[in-house]
Amino acid sequence: MHFMTINEFRYVIGVQEEILLGLQLWQAKITEYINLYYQGDIENAKNTIFYGCVSKTRELYSYLLSRPEDYRSAIDDQGLLACACIIQPTDIYLDNGEVLQGLEIEHLTNSPWNTLLYPQPETRKGSATSLVEELVKESQALGFNGILKAVTVPSVREFYKNIGFVEDNGTGWMTLISDAAERFLNIQQERRRNNHE
Repeated sequence: MHFMTINEFRYVIGVQEEILLGLQLWQAKITEYINLYYQGDIENAKNTIFYGCVSKTRELYSYLLSRPEDYRSAIDDQGLLACACIIQPTDIYLDNGEVLQGLEIEHLTNSPWNTLLYPQPETRKGSATSLVEELVKESQALGFNGILKAVTVPSVREFYKNIGFVEDNGTGWMTLISDAAERFLNIQQERRRNNHE
């Protein structure tokens, strides 16, 4: 099996100064990239992952004061905010009628430079995967068996499927159940082991 180099990220719980500064940098970079790559008009970026990042960054900003304890972030080896989301405990209703508890992931996005088609010096791949890995561990620590739920848009569903999430009847909701969560953690552990050999 061949594995790519796995970048390491630091997991941050809550809103701390480095997260605020990171989101401010994201805003500045978003403006720069819109001007540089999209003729100064965000509408020219429609249907791109970058466009989704812009929207999710606005959402992350809107909850800074009301939900600071719900923020989860990944900081890269440069000390830059690489990925962020908001979480909350939730009930998950399965098709078979079973109700599970898990963590709901909201507004998960990579940094603007990680969502562009144009390579940037700040780019570090793997931050969203690393963040989801830590969310699985947090879900386990809370007694939720690693179960996660995320609302997704078509452009990111493949990312979630690759981790092991399953789509809920075309609703956009995707769920990672405990078996798939465990498999994902084992794959990540194997990737790290191979990275260090």
